[in-house]
Amino acid sequence: MMGRNDEYQSKMEFIDLNDFVPNNHILRLILERIDFSFIYVKMESFYSKLGRKSLDPVLLFKMLLIGYLFNIDSERELEQEVHLNLAYRWFLGLDLTDRIPDHSIFSQNRRRRFKDSAVFQEIFEHIVSLCIEKGLVTGETIVTDSTHIKASASKDQVKRVEVEKTPSQYLNTLEEEAKK
Repeated sequence: MMGRNDEYQSKMEFIDLNDFVPNNHILRLILERIDFSFIYVKMESFYSKLGRKSLDPVLLFKMLLIGYLFNIDSERELEQEVHLNLAYRWFLGLDLTDRIPDHSIFSQNRRRRFKDSAVFQEIFEHIVSLCIEKGLVTGETIVTDSTHIKASASKDQVKRVEVEKTPSQYLNTLEEEAKK
């Protein structure tokens, strides 16, 4: 007899997103080796002591790092990918029911909060340089064509991530995409 999965997916479960992220996943390695707390010190002067709490600036930069490492060139697409990807949520410290920061937060922060300062780009480039220093990414820019390349499918071997753009090129791409 052929089985069918007719069950409705509404049930209460206790899960730990940590269980869904492989030990050799690049985001796990970054979280283990990079201390993002320096961002709070560098950003403190850009935030008021009054009013409601803002989006955590570390979360903002971690999301941008995800976009940079995984070649997500649109803030709208980045928002959607974080919504769908468990490893991204885990890296950001977001649970399944937490709201993902809206794509407009990135462009509004660049245009308003940081418009007269280079701190946004400085922090992002510093994060990428820390990843390079720890051997997590190469720091090399590569260009590829559509030629088929044999994949290295060894699950026990960690490979460094090679990104296609410099941090400033990535931020410029996001800015151009936001203007569209």
